[in-house]
Amino acid sequence: MIKKTYYVTPKGELHETEIEGHQLNSFKIKADGEEYMQIQRVIEKLRSQKYVQQHDFFSTNHFDENKVDGHRDWTDNAIYDLYYWVHKLGTPETKAQIEQMGVLDALNTKK
Repeated sequence: MIKKTYYVTPKGELHETEIEGHQLNSFKIKADGEEYMQIQRVIEKLRSQKYVQQHDFFSTNHFDENKVDGHRDWTDNAIYDLYYWVHKLGTPETKAQIEQMGVLDALNTKK
């Protein structure tokens, strides 16, 4: 399959062109259709958790440490999945950048 170039921002946005003058770094990846759909699913999974956190301010779950830990674990796993796919599909520069960050190792120890 033919791979296209995409840019993934830390906010979980996927673009076909690099955003010039953007304050946030983006990660350059190359993905075919199936890989693109996979990283889209991972991004949507991560966004779904953020939505729940943002719109659940009055829940007493925030005081239940077991539930809070479960949310943290879920979020850590979703972030790990995103970095895993960005690393897997990334250009050599992107892979080096993620490896220098040490994020995969740090998140993997929590799994």
